[in-house]
Amino acid sequence: MKVNIKILKKAFVSNKVKLDNLNEKELVKKMILRRRLSRSSKILIKLAHECEFKNGNMIYGSAYGEVIDTVNILNSINNNEPVSPSAFQNSVYNTAASYHSILNENKNEILTLSCGDKTSYKVMQQGALATLKEDKVFVSSVEAINFAGVEELNKCNTDLEYGIGFLIQKTEKKANIKIDMNKQDGVPNSLLWMKNLYDLCENKNECIVSIEL
Repeated sequence: MKVNIKILKKAFVSNKVKLDNLNEKELVKKMILRRRLSRSSKILIKLAHECEFKNGNMIYGSAYGEVIDTVNILNSINNNEPVSPSAFQNSVYNTAASYHSILNENKNEILTLSCGDKTSYKVMQQGALATLKEDKVFVSSVEAINFAGVEELNKCNTDLEYGIGFLIQKTEKKANIKIDMNKQDGVPNSLLWMKNLYDLCENKNECIVSIEL
């Protein structure tokens, strides 16, 4: 079964090391909440804002999850130090989506996926499925891997902070783009499908892609 999906809004951010334009002070007014945000949470909140999404169904994906906080926890254990309660709280995969929901009092369904290199495609696939019942769905994939020592592991020179988001809607119109998985410098493999989609939509007034369920 195939579902044709119309891209209503799109957003993209990336930096080789660390993003400095996430506007978290403006987007998250409450300092107590803002101080708890993980890097992935800040990125997701920025993407959702750019897509004008606050309430509704969300599908969120990350191959590595909250790896920064996980590394901090492991370092604390290795050094026989107390584990930070904030790091422990933020170490789960649904951290970013949950903080966005708390910020916007969103009580709708949220699904978090982690599917390795296929993460962003699987996120869009689940988003397409959700559009069978929901009018509009927000889908996003984020990687934030700027932890101490990452340079020893990042042999592919992947950008350390990367995020893409789309607000999507089911349509009966024919697809007008086809995704070719072109490798791109700096793009994490887990976000490569969404980045190719984003690029193809850049110069189109209407962008429609067919998703196999």
